[in-house]
Amino acid sequence: MRDRPSGAELLAAAHKLLREELLAALPADRKHDALMVANALSIAARQLEYGEAPERRELQALAALLENPEAGEPSDPTELRAALLLANQHLARRIRHGAGDPGRPQRDAILAHLRGTTRQRVLESNPKYLKG
Repeated sequence: MRDRPSGAELLAAAHKLLREELLAALPADRKHDALMVANALSIAARQLEYGEAPERRELQALAALLENPEAGEPSDPTELRAALLLANQHLARRIRHGAGDPGRPQRDAILAHLRGTTRQRVLESNPKYLKG
């Protein structure tokens, strides 16, 4: 068991300190930089909260979409990201060759997959956008 505060709690505390105290003390020409750091802290905290689950779901969805059900479940995060990159490259290649064009059988599945992964990315990077 890890000590407290957790990584997510540390990020939240750093974000709060930056936004509520340090930002006001910075010169005007550095406030934008500080806001970028605060945004990066928020994204990192959300990614910690979600963990690897979104990437694992995306890899499973890609395996089904690419008709590659024997694709294994990488246990290591580095292997997971490498497998995800490779699967996305295969999908991009199929899209470039017309698999997502109107009238093609996989079009709806490809669009649903792309919408789902985009939604997850926005949930991590800018969740307020989805509330609007």
